[in-house]
Amino acid sequence: MTISYPSGPLTPHAAYYHLKGRYPLVTLWSPDETIKISMLGGQAMPDRFLAPECVQIKRDGLKGLIAPWDMVDQKGATEDGVTFVDAIQGPTEVEIKVVCRGRDPQHLRKVVRDLIASIDKKRTSELSFIDHGTGTRWWSDVRWFKGPPEVYKIGESVTQELTLVLRADSGFWRTFAHTDSFRFTYDAVSDSFTVDYRGTQNLGTVPQRYTGSGGGYCTSDGSQMIWVDDPAHPTSTQSREVVNGPWPGFSTTTNNQVISQKHGGFGEFSVPESARNTLWGRMNRKPDGSWGGDGVRLYYGLGWIRLSYYINYVEVGVLREQPLIIPPLRGEEFSLVCGYEGNERMFKALRNGAEIMSVKESGSGSLVDANHRGVGNGMFAGAAMLTQATPSPITKLSAGDNSTVSQTGYVKRLNIGDQPMADKYTVFGPGTFKFALGPGRSEMIEFGPLLPNQVVWIDTSRQNPKIKDLTSVPPTTQELNSWQKALDDFLSWSLGNNTPLLKQQIESAFGIVPPQGNLYSLLKGRWAKESSIPPKPSGKPAEPYYVKVAIDNGNADSKILVSGTAQRRYPL
Repeated sequence: MTISYPSGPLTPHAAYYHLKGRYPLVTLWSPDETIKISMLGGQAMPDRFLAPECVQIKRDGLKGLIAPWDMVDQKGATEDGVTFVDAIQGPTEVEIKVVCRGRDPQHLRKVVRDLIASIDKKRTSELSFIDHGTGTRWWSDVRWFKGPPEVYKIGESVTQELTLVLRADSGFWRTFAHTDSFRFTYDAVSDSFTVDYRGTQNLGTVPQRYTGSGGGYCTSDGSQMIWVDDPAHPTSTQSREVVNGPWPGFSTTTNNQVISQKHGGFGEFSVPESARNTLWGRMNRKPDGSWGGDGVRLYYGLGWIRLSYYINYVEVGVLREQPLIIPPLRGEEFSLVCGYEGNERMFKALRNGAEIMSVKESGSGSLVDANHRGVGNGMFAGAAMLTQATPSPITKLSAGDNSTVSQTGYVKRLNIGDQPMADKYTVFGPGTFKFALGPGRSEMIEFGPLLPNQVVWIDTSRQNPKIKDLTSVPPTTQELNSWQKALDDFLSWSLGNNTPLLKQQIESAFGIVPPQGNLYSLLKGRWAKESSIPPKPSGKPAEPYYVKVAIDNGNADSKILVSGTAQRRYPL
C-alpha cells in the first residue's frame, strides 16, 4: 500500500490548478516507492477540512536544479587566455524548502516522519517534474545530502518548515527511454489487402473454408482484411470461423516457416468465446489449390492463446495452451514459427518479435514434408446477443522460410534532451550483429557471432562502456566462489590441474561465462564520440536520426533492440 500526500481525491480547487497547469507537478518517491509526496502543482493541494496533511514547496523555495560544471582547459606558457578542452558536469545539489502541515501536532509528526523516511543518504529516491507546457516527465535519482538546519516544533504547531538538500549524482535529468528494434522480415509472400472484395464477399483467389453455424464472412475493403458480421441475423448470432489459404502460388522452399500478420484494430469481447485471429503454417493443398485439411494453427485473442495441429480438418493435438492477458492491439504483429534448422519440431509464437510461447513437439504427430508448405491465416467470430464478436482486422500478412539469412535495415533514434544520447543495444542470437558508427555513418562495428538463445546487452557510452551476458541469471558472488572452489577440487581430483578448456566448458554450462569466452573478444571496432545521437535543436522540435544495422546468419529469433535515455540540464 502506498502512502500519499495529500491523501484522498482531488478537490475542485486542486483539479482546476491541475488542469490549467499553472504550476509544474513536483513529486518525491521514496526508495521503495511506498511513499509518494506531491510537493507542487494541483496534486499537492489538500482538502484543508478533511485531509489537510501535506508537504508543499514554499514560495522561492526551490533552487539548484541546474548542476555546476568544471572547465577543462589547456594553457601554454606564452598563450593569451586558455584553450578549451572539455566541460565536465558535476552532481546536482537541489535545495527544497518545504512546509509540512497536519491537522494537529500528532498528525504533523507523522507527516515529517514519512517525509524523512522517503529520503536516504545511501538509497536513492526519485524526484520528478512534469511541465504541462512540454508534457514531458523528467526525473533524477537523488540521495539525502545534508540535514535540515531548522528547529523542530515538536508539539507546538501544526506546521513545520524543513530544508531538504538532495544530490543527483548524474548531474542531469532524464526522461523515458526511446526504443526501436530491427528484426528479420519474412516476406517471400506478402499481402496488404489493397483490393476491395466486399462486393464478392471473399478474398479473390485465396481459398476460404468456413465452419460453424453462424453467418458473416471474411473479406477485404481495400486497406485491410476485415470480418463482416452476420447480415441476416443481427441478434442472437452464432460463431463462425474461416481458414484463408493456402495462399495461392506460394509454398516455402523448406519445412521451416515464419508466418506473420499485423493487426489494424481490436477483437471484440463476448461470452463464452471472444473473437480470435489465427495463423496457419504447414498447410497442404488439394489438386485445385484449396486447403487439404492439414496444418499447424496459432489461435489467439483476449484471455488465451493455443497452438495445435490439424489432420483432415480435425484438431488432432494441442501442442500448448496458455493465458494471453493483453489481447492484440492496433499495430502489433503476431508471428508463428514452424521449425528451425536442425529442429523441425520446434514451434514458437512471437509478439512484435518477442517470444511469448515456445514448445517442442515430443512426437511426430504434426505432418512435416514437402507437401505441407503452404501458409495462411483466419478469423473466428464469436457468438453474441447483438451482432457477432468481430475479430481484429489485419493490415498485412507475410511469410517466408525460417532459414539462415542476412538482412540490413535501420533503427530510428530520437533525442529530446539537450545532451548527446549514447545508445544501449540488446542483441538476441543467433547471428553476427553490425551497427553503424553513428547516424549517417557507413563504418560498421561488428559483434558476434552469438549462438541461438544467447542475449547480450551492450552499452555504447564512452564514459562507462559495458557488455553483459543476459542469457542466464548469474549466481551471487558467494555462490560463485563456493561453486568454483568445489569445481577446482573436483577437476584436481579427477583429471589433474591441466584442465582449463574442460573447466571453461563446465562454467559455460552453468551460466558462469559465455561459451565464447570473454564477450569483449567478440567486439570488432569501438564506438566514438560521434556515435551518440545529437541533442534536439535549441529552437526546434527534436529530429529523428536513423542508424544502419545488420544481422548476418540469423533466423526468426535474431533481433536488435536499441534504447536511449534523453538527458537535459533543466527539468522544466
